[in-house]
Amino acid sequence: MPRILFVDPEHGPRSQMAEALLGQVAAGQYDIGSAGTDPSGTLDGVASVLAEVGVTGFVPTRRPITSVLEPPPDILVTVCEEGCGSCPYVPGSRHVERWPQPDPAEAPADQRLETLRGIRDDLRRRIRELIEPTPA
Repeated sequence: MPRILFVDPEHGPRSQMAEALLGQVAAGQYDIGSAGTDPSGTLDGVASVLAEVGVTGFVPTRRPITSVLEPPPDILVTVCEEGCGSCPYVPGSRHVERWPQPDPAEAPADQRLETLRGIRDDLRRRIRELIEPTPA
């Protein structure tokens, strides 16, 4: 079973939403995980924006990237913002995708949910493209 790992520095909303969203549409087809180099920050609002698209039972779990190095993923997807300078990497990854997402921690409090919805919707689109590639 192919292993897909979503990473961002904080193992925050972006990587955890990606893991939950892929699990919603492809559970059992992939070994799915997420992690970060410095698990920290808030996950406020993540469960509610996932529930809006039918992902229920989201339970945030902080994982340091060191806990998921073996075996290396078949597909490593970094979801940190463009030019963050600290995108995690897992040696031995067979394929690396870069899906830049804004840092929700940088959004004003009154725009956090809208920022999370934008990230969620972009991740859903990219996940569909990943698992259902358009024929060439």
